[in-house]
Amino acid sequence: MPESVIRPGKQRSIVEHRVQRIINARSVTLGLAVTFVLLALIGGILIRFVDHENFPSVGLGIWWALQTVTTVGYGDVVPTTLAGRVIGGVVMVIGIAFISFVTAGVTSALVRRAGEESRAADRAHVIENTQHILDELAKNGQTLADLEKRLEAIDSRLAG
Repeated sequence: MPESVIRPGKQRSIVEHRVQRIINARSVTLGLAVTFVLLALIGGILIRFVDHENFPSVGLGIWWALQTVTTVGYGDVVPTTLAGRVIGGVVMVIGIAFISFVTAGVTSALVRRAGEESRAADRAHVIENTQHILDELAKNGQTLADLEKRLEAIDSRLAG
């Protein structure tokens, strides 16, 4: 069977497709991790200057921000000033939004992968059926041109 019947158009190899998927997944994961760390650093620095009584060091502020952005929230250190609570609220909302984004991304990737596997199975089935038809035609000494002539004859009888 000609390759054009099996693989119409130009397609990437399976290896290239897998490599691109891994690169994209790593990029997204790295980007999210860097964003989380930057948010914790910025939140930790801001809370240190806004609520310096409860956060005497930037390190303690970063520890609190990491707990908050990851929604762990041990409660060992909490802001008590209004400005500190506002910063805390912002860090919490952004942290929850990022966790939702990650969850949606993972779900989307799983659904897309399941769809791709289903389409690949469907393509394999079509190719298998096409090959079976061509094998049967060859076994009976017929070609696609013979089959087309027979179909045209049938069409002309139905039309007339």
